[in-house]
Amino acid sequence: MIRTLNAIAFVVAAALAVALYIAKAEAKSSQERLEDIQAQLAEERRQINVLNVEIAHLEDPERLRHLARRYLGFEPLDPEREVGLNDLPLLADADPNTQGSALREDGLLVREERVEGLAMAEPRRTGGPD
Repeated sequence: MIRTLNAIAFVVAAALAVALYIAKAEAKSSQERLEDIQAQLAEERRQINVLNVEIAHLEDPERLRHLARRYLGFEPLDPEREVGLNDLPLLADADPNTQGSALREDGLLVREERVEGLAMAEPRRTGGPD
């Protein structure tokens, strides 16, 4: 009986030793995977920071202003070029005696309509294709 009990205890101890070895190997493998994932995460964060710096550079107003001048010919507006609302030309005369259409200098035909006492002009192109 004691021999049987010793044999069972030995088998249980061997099974526990094997289970402990397997658990240790899995823990080491999990630890290595965790370190790899942390390294990948650090690299992704570094790349995000690099992209944020690049975006900040690309959106720099001075850089965009320089590119607009160089490639598009845009210049900042001069305050002397501002025009008041009263200085703008009318599309059509608001004279109630005029009927029909009028041809403006830019080639737009202006048709005048009266809507509840307001003069409205509707421009449309005249002539052939440009």
